[in-house]
Amino acid sequence: MKKLPLTYTAALLVSAAALLAAAPARAEFGIGINVGNLGFGVEARQVLSPSLDLRFGIAGIAYQTEFEYDDVDYDVKQSTAVPEVKLDWRPAQGMFRLTFGLGYYNEVSDLELTPEFGTAYTIGNTLYTAAQVGTLNGKVSYHVVTPYFGVGWDILPKNKNIGFTIDVGAYYRNEPDVTMTSTGTVSATDLALEAQYIKDDAWAILPVVKLGMLFRF
Repeated sequence: MKKLPLTYTAALLVSAAALLAAAPARAEFGIGINVGNLGFGVEARQVLSPSLDLRFGIAGIAYQTEFEYDDVDYDVKQSTAVPEVKLDWRPAQGMFRLTFGLGYYNEVSDLELTPEFGTAYTIGNTLYTAAQVGTLNGKVSYHVVTPYFGVGWDILPKNKNIGFTIDVGAYYRNEPDVTMTSTGTVSATDLALEAQYIKDDAWAILPVVKLGMLFRF
């Protein structure tokens, strides 16, 4: 899996700090909270000019669910955390903005299949009984610096310190790292194939939708 060097992130953070230092003394500062498909988030915002905003934030969530990978239903424990830095550009200096940024996308999904007696399962290219499968465990993980592009709207009434925000965009996160193990007699070849099938099912482009509130100071 190709990953952007962490030096890119460091360079972006240094550039962002320089922009903050160069921001006008009367520029607005704000704190935002949001919720979306990446979970709950918080961010700090600095207005650099009538057309540019700089944002630092983090979003995350942890939950349990059931999910189907390669026609096999797994119990899934998933946690996601995404620190991010974004630059907003307002072409018309209004509510609408284009957003460019980077995030360090961290997601770990622990998979577990406990087969039902009398049921057969296809793992890789082979049909196994429940006894042969034993317990099937997997880990799907992303730890990658990923670019973000999106659009958004800030509904900020004049002379008010509270407003609402909408973000719609996407991260490009490439493919995950996947490992599979079995307490039964599933072959290493079939475990590797199953891991590859899960990789193939993963979305490289992750849509992002957030709704939030902004408090200005």
